[in-house]
Amino acid sequence: IYDSGNYPGMLEKVLAKIDYPAIKASSEKAKREGRAVGVGLGYFVETSGLGPWEYARVEVDPRGKVMVYVGCASVGQGVETSLSQIAADALSVNPEDVIIVHGDTNLVPFGMGSNASRTTVMAGSAVFRACEKVKERLFQLAVGALEIDLGDLELANGRVTARGAPERSLGLVELARLAAPTSALKIGIQPGISEFDFFPMTKRAYPYGVHVAQVEVDRETGIVKILRYLVSEDIGRAVNPMLVEGQMVGGLAQGFGGAFLEEFAFSSDGQPLATSFMDYLLPTAMEVPHVETLSVEECRSPWNPLGVKGAGEGGIVAAGGAIANAVSDALGMEVTRLPMKPEYVRELALRGSKK
Repeated sequence: IYDSGNYPGMLEKVLAKIDYPAIKASSEKAKREGRAVGVGLGYFVETSGLGPWEYARVEVDPRGKVMVYVGCASVGQGVETSLSQIAADALSVNPEDVIIVHGDTNLVPFGMGSNASRTTVMAGSAVFRACEKVKERLFQLAVGALEIDLGDLELANGRVTARGAPERSLGLVELARLAAPTSALKIGIQPGISEFDFFPMTKRAYPYGVHVAQVEVDRETGIVKILRYLVSEDIGRAVNPMLVEGQMVGGLAQGFGGAFLEEFAFSSDGQPLATSFMDYLLPTAMEVPHVETLSVEECRSPWNPLGVKGAGEGGIVAAGGAIANAVSDALGMEVTRLPMKPEYVRELALRGSKK
């Protein structure tokens, strides 16, 4: 069940950004000059935010720091940055005052881990909901100290303030002091500022986007050169646009690997021939060209409180299709398998020349 999307609108945005009529015209001009230049598109819809649940606990310590304990893990996708931004925004504090704790089973008893482009969707939502509970707790502590009704309080700049009377306020350090056992028990409330949440989700969020590739094929060698490449993705809401762009470009590097290099080869008697990275090739900075990106926040997901969708795989899933379509356009022969290693592309070029 798709959550949200404007698929024709995304295609229109991509074609406008790449100036599709112009890039097609340049390819046709190159063909008239005898060069094998082509353009290909690949449209993808992919699943993200795999459930069934994720855990987060949020505490305010005596220093006024916000401690966030999460069951996901950092695998290079920027967990600490994105989750600290979510907590900082929910509690109106600086991201520098948020400390993310993950990967320690002594401190984090539950968690489903980082996979399936789920971290921001699942852990981010759990953090947000736990922060909402902490916010209520802060207001409860402030009601008695400020002698003001709950409905007249607001949280801004890390302080609970009386609406319309900014001089009447309490910071997180002061509120943490009020929540200490001696003070809290004296006024009959539970000590500490600590809340947890299990965010459940049975439906998934579906990011989607378009890849556009313009390539030139050397018919003699079968080498494919990327002239232009655009990857786009609608992820509902970008917590950190720079991280989203990094995910798109980093994912595309893996997509290039699948399109050109990576292959599990076996001998006729079933022996694996790709048993080391000398045989199983991965793309390096030499193989990954300049990439244009387009991150769209048009269709938020209704399945989670942040409206976010996963961004971890958008750079991968359409790369093979877009590049294969571009090579097919360049040679006038349909690419039918990946990876497009030089010997295969050269064979296609030879067959195309005989047509």
